[in-house]
Order: sequence, then structure tokens, then C-alpha cells
Amino acid sequence: MPSSPQNPNAQMVQVTFTYNWNGTLSTARSPKYVPATARSIGVSVNGGTSQFLNAPASTLVIDAPVGTDTFTITAFDAQNGQGNVLSRASVTKQIVAGAANTVSATLNGVVTSMAISLSNPSPNAGVPATVNVNLAAKDADGNVIVGPGDYSTTIHLTISDPSASGTLSLSTNDLPNSATTATLTYNGGTLASGLPGAPLAAVVASAAGVTTVSASFTPTPTFYQFSIPVSTNRPQWIAAGSDGNMWFTENPGGKVAQITPAGVVTEFTVPTANAQPQMIIGASDGNLWFTEFSTTPPPGTSKIAKLTTSGTFTEFSTLFAPPPPDNPLGLVDRLDGNIWYVANGSSRMGFQGISSGVAGETSIPTANSGPFGIAAAPDNNLYYTESATDKIGRIANLFTAQSEISLTAGTVPEQIVRGPDGNLWFTEFGSNKIGRLSPNSFSVTGEFPTLTPNAGPTGITVGQDGALWFTETGLDKIGRITTGGTVSEYTSPVTGLGLRGIGVAPDGSIWFAEPGSGLSPGSVGKLVY
Repeated sequence: MPSSPQNPNAQMVQVTFTYNWNGTLSTARSPKYVPATARSIGVSVNGGTSQFLNAPASTLVIDAPVGTDTFTITAFDAQNGQGNVLSRASVTKQIVAGAANTVSATLNGVVTSMAISLSNPSPNAGVPATVNVNLAAKDADGNVIVGPGDYSTTIHLTISDPSASGTLSLSTNDLPNSATTATLTYNGGTLASGLPGAPLAAVVASAAGVTTVSASFTPTPTFYQFSIPVSTNRPQWIAAGSDGNMWFTENPGGKVAQITPAGVVTEFTVPTANAQPQMIIGASDGNLWFTEFSTTPPPGTSKIAKLTTSGTFTEFSTLFAPPPPDNPLGLVDRLDGNIWYVANGSSRMGFQGISSGVAGETSIPTANSGPFGIAAAPDNNLYYTESATDKIGRIANLFTAQSEISLTAGTVPEQIVRGPDGNLWFTEFGSNKIGRLSPNSFSVTGEFPTLTPNAGPTGITVGQDGALWFTETGLDKIGRITTGGTVSEYTSPVTGLGLRGIGVAPDGSIWFAEPGSGLSPGSVGKLVY
């Protein structure tokens, strides 16, 4: 036998490698995993010069010294070890003289690119789902790398969730080979990934020296409907409570109700008969505050009321009870220790101390203006809509001067909220638009039409996605508008809802009151996106 170059005195034996280029790999044959595009296999012993098995030759005989040897085996896509490396392995074997020496090697595919997809990238939002993460690692010739070997580098999976929703998780983060698979679990919560203009959530695959790839996960916005105990009670306005539930007013019905995230409704009867509860907010004291709009019997109740999350009511009469009654409607917590409200019936505005018991009222400059909604702006002023006279008013404190601006005739401004951009956003029921008002200039800086005519936008709220969501009273639709003015709509599968109030739950889902219309019963809806 010839001697080893590294050790001239070493005894050498022959080792034969066999490969059938056109056949199916045997589990006993070495090497394993040679792609179809391979044209040569290189074998070196103990770091020496490689010898090559070129297609279509099937055997390669090399000399190896007796003892412990390390064989390096590499598959190329050109003959004589030229072209791209497709797979490789290194195996250590004890070589003995006077015996048949078998060397088995499992080659690891050399990853140069990846493709990733999800088995169901757009399940219905609001319903938990588990989807398969389909990862294809490819070699330089585009062959999908299969087993039984590992990848040349471990592939790492991560979740990209710009909204930090916490709704997604992976079964594993590392894929060392094609036999290891991963699933993505979605807990059904609000993700925002499927909304126009929203950043996409995705599963991201990365590996050393390989271009990163990703697969988007965009749940389909989905509506859910919940009936109420008495179908003739008409939900009007809705808000999140400090207990993690949503709370809504019922008129007629004279009740305020709690609804859990699962849709379980508990009703509480307002102490004053015919109270006609209207707008409701979750206030800084942890309680729900709402207005009582009743006009029957004359002069009506005209009250501001507080409700604890355990169901205890406290009512406060407004200060201007003679005809015309106050009929308070919109209200807001300015975080100054008071609940501020507008009196739709008497064209006044006022406040009720949260804990002080102090209250006050003043007249709005324009008579019979029908004030509807009220909001606090970053400049600490209060802004209110005048639905009957197409105006928006501003006031700093109860006894300071008020100012008003006029809108286009027929606008009919209704609810107003402070947007995430520091502007005031309001619904224009009459002109089917959403308006934007700058508190800096006290002027309307944009009016954005709804996508559908005769939408009658009414309620509006700020979503956790940084956009504004609004109800379209006559069309069984929920609208969404970004602070840049891009409008989209979502149609409920249920008709005859007469959508009105809208609010955001702690989990980011959109809840809305559905008074119903005609024979359609009242209910409460939820939109998860």
C-alpha cells in the first residue's frame, strides 16, 4: 500500500465511494442528499487534495491511511469541483486494514436563498387560529434542500408586529433542517395588520449570509353581533369602562348595560323614570358618566349621572331646568376634576364636579344651536359642535369668552373627538364627511367624504391603530379615516342596525351601539381587525 503524505510510514488502504447519479439514493449509500443538478462530488481525506467523482461515473476509489480519518465530501453543480457548492459534509471514520471500510456521510445543503409562506395568512380576526409556516431553503441552483441532513446554517424565525399587539407566537424560532417545522399561533386579538396603510405583521426568516425573507399575516376584519336581553331596548352610545368591559346606554329602555368581551350583557336600570340615557364615557375616577336627555314629563329630567362598575348610580340635576330643558347630550372628562357637557335643549354648556359637587352652566353665544358633542384639545380649550346651526364653538372656562366658526350650511356636525395628531375630528352627518379642525388656527383644515353617499356619519372615536373610526348610521357600515385623510369602510353582514355610538375596547377591538330600525331589534356589535 502507498504511504500517507502526512505520515510517510502510515499504512494506506483503498476506500470506494459509490453514487448512482440517475437513481434513488439508498439510505445505506454514501453520500446522502446530492441535488439533481450536481455534476461532481469531491472527496478529501484529512484536509488533503480533493478527488472528484464526475457524472456519470458511479465509483470513486481513494487512498486513506489506517486509523482515524476525516473525510470532507462536497457536491458541485459542475464537473471537477467547479461551479457552485450545493451540499457538503465532514465525517470522521476509523479505517482498518484487512477489512471492508464503509464510510457513510449525510450532506448538509448549503443555503443561499429562502422562500416563506403561511398556510392561512388571512384568517378571520377575532378567532384564534394556528397556521403552518412553510419555509423552503434553497441551494445555489434553486433546489429545495431536503433531508436527511441539516442546513449549512440554522434558519431563525421571528415575529414582526409593529403594533406590539402580543397576539402572535411561534412554536419554535430555529429551523436547523427541513424536518423541523414551525407554526404561527394567533390568539384572535386586534392586530391592525390587515388595514389599509397599516404596517404589516409578518413571520421573518433570517440566516447568516442569506437574504432575509418574510410572509405577511393580515387577519380579515370581522364583525360580531351580540343581542341584548330586551330587543326593544335601543343601545345608543358606548364606551370602555375601567373594568375591562364595554358599557352602553339604552333609550328607550332607561338602562345602562355592561357587555363583556365575550358578549355577556348585564343591565342596570337608571333610577329616574324615562331618563333617556344618551352619551357615555369612562372617566378618570374609574366610573361611567352619562347624560339623561329626557323631555318627558316636561321639563324633563336633564341630569348628569355617574355609574360605578358595580352598578351604583348617582344623579346630578343640571342647573337650567325650566323650559326649554337642558337635555344634556355630549360630555367629556377634561381631567380638571370636572365632567363637561353640552345641553342640546337649552343651547348651554356646563360642568359637574367629579368629587367636589360643584357645578356650573353658561349659555352658548348662538341661540337654538343644538350643541351635540364636546371634546378637549391639547390647548386645554373645549370645543363643541352646534348641529342645528352648523357651527363649532370654543371655550376655555365657564366664564371666559366663547368664540365660534361657521361651517358650510347643511353640515350638521355631531360627535367630536381629540385625534392622535392633536387636531379635533368631527362627524358631518348632513354632508357625509369627516371634518378636521386645527385648534392652533381654530379653523377647519380638511373635510373628507365618506366612500358611500348618504352614510350619515354620527359617532367617532380614536382607535389603537392611530386612525379614527366612525359609524355610518344609515348604511350598516363602520368607517375608518387615517390622520392623513384616507377613508375606508367595513360593511356589517347584518342589516337594519342604525349604527350610532362607537368606542374602543382595551384589546383594541371596535364596539358600536346598534339601536336598530323599524322592526330590527337593538344589539351591540364588535369589529375586530
